[in-house]
Parts: sequence; C-alpha cells; structure tokens
Amino acid sequence: MSWIELRLVVRRRRSDTVSHALFELGAVGCQEDYVAGEQPPVRQPWDTGPAAPEPDRVLLRAYWELEAVESARAALPSVLMDLGSSAQPEWLAVQEEDWSEGWRQACERVVVSPTLAVSPPWKAEDGDLIIEPGMAFGSGEHPTTLSCLRAIEGCAVEGERCLDVGTGSGVLAIAAARLGMEAWGIDIDPESERAAHQNAGRNGVGIRADLTALHAVSGRFELVVANLFAEVLVALADDLKRVSGRNLAVAGVLKDRAHTVVDALQPMRLISQETEGDWCHMRFGW
Repeated sequence: MSWIELRLVVRRRRSDTVSHALFELGAVGCQEDYVAGEQPPVRQPWDTGPAAPEPDRVLLRAYWELEAVESARAALPSVLMDLGSSAQPEWLAVQEEDWSEGWRQACERVVVSPTLAVSPPWKAEDGDLIIEPGMAFGSGEHPTTLSCLRAIEGCAVEGERCLDVGTGSGVLAIAAARLGMEAWGIDIDPESERAAHQNAGRNGVGIRADLTALHAVSGRFELVVANLFAEVLVALADDLKRVSGRNLAVAGVLKDRAHTVVDALQPMRLISQETEGDWCHMRFGW
C-alpha cells in the first residue's frame, strides 16, 4: 500500500499549530523531526551546564492515504496562508514498509535520569518505562514531556496521589505509578484513554485513566502535572488550583505566554521556572 508524505519546514513555535491543521486536513499521522544538519548534540545524563538550544526550525512529516490526499493538497496553500506560514510543501510517495521503518527509527530511547528512561518497545533496555508511540501524544521525547517526567521524579512520594491532566499516552501517570504513587490520568480523547491503559499494562503498573472532566475531579492531589498549551492552562486554572495539593507542574507553555499562566494560577507560588528553546516549564506550590 502506498501513502503520500508531506514535508514542511516550519518555525518550532508554530509546529503544534501546523500539526493540528494537518490533522484537520485528514492526515493520519504526523511526526516532528530535526531539519538535516540542525540536530543538537545528544545530552547524556552526566552532562552538566545548560542544554544546547533547540533549533528554531523543525521538519514536519505528515501522511495521507492515497485516496484522501488530493483535497488536502488543494486546501494546504490557503491553510498555510491563514497560519502565516511561508513553508514550502514537498509531497512524496512512500511505500508502507518504508514509512513503518522510518517511524520506528525516529522514535528514540529518552534518558530522563540515571534511574529513569522511556523507550519504544524495540529500543527498550532493562528497567525502561516502555511506551508504544501512536496517535496519543507523549513518548517522552518532546522537551515538555521530558520536563514533566523530571518533575514527577523529583516530587513523587510513595503512597501519595498524582493527577495527570491531559494524559495522552499515559506516560506521566505511568511514571508516577512506577515510583509508587496512586496515579490518575484524564483526557478528552478516547484514543488517549485506550493508549494509557495499554501502556500501563506493558509496564506492569496500575493506573486510572478515563475521560473524566477536570471540573468533575474532587479532592486534592499531592502532585498534579499538566502538559498543555498556555491557553488551556489558563482556562483550567481555577480547577487546577482546586485540585492541587503540594506541587503543580505545568509544561507545554511557549515562553512568551508564561506570564499568562503565572497570573492565572495566583495565588499559587511559582517555585521554579525553566526555559528550553521556545518552551517554558514551571512548578507551583502553596
């Protein structure tokens, strides 16, 4: 079976917006890669000092079934214009086995710390947290997911409760459960609910994962993690404050919008704030 691949080089800060638009045009998969020659050096657990900055550009690779591509090809120029993107599309025919192998090779083992690593099943080492890449986002590679994993490792206390808001693949809830927490992941996407349960099973841990809306969650959780866009965090701020106990870790925030999240989460205290490339990661407490 043949697929049609679209390649677009876009600004990193616009990649999520463009990816969403490509799915709206019928893409059945989308991945983010480095532009050739722009990948920063791999950071090892023993490296010290600041990480190398992420390049300003990313390569988006999206895929369509052959029969669905013509409408997407016709609509793409106006969509890119509406998004203010000058990216030049490149369309390629790809055989299914080539796409599958390329997808597998693009998924890397991510070392979070000397005691925590996240891997796809085919690259896993003993003790790794295994996540099957798929439609539900979150395999540990993106800096926003990585920052939440580090927050979980730093804040987890065995026997306490963790709420993962926007759980996606379930990677954050599963990491918390691996560290002995009672973990609950919530999302609005049924695919996320399914993926989170499957990934938890792969790792031999029990988590709760479902489509409960945040406003329907009761009680407080010692650790709350939310890897969401700034606009979503602001909209959910009142409920995030209501359910947050000792620590609230947020990511997915573009650095030029960080102030909107800080303002919305008052009177919670900003404990730490780190910037990696265009992304800002913050931890709040009472």
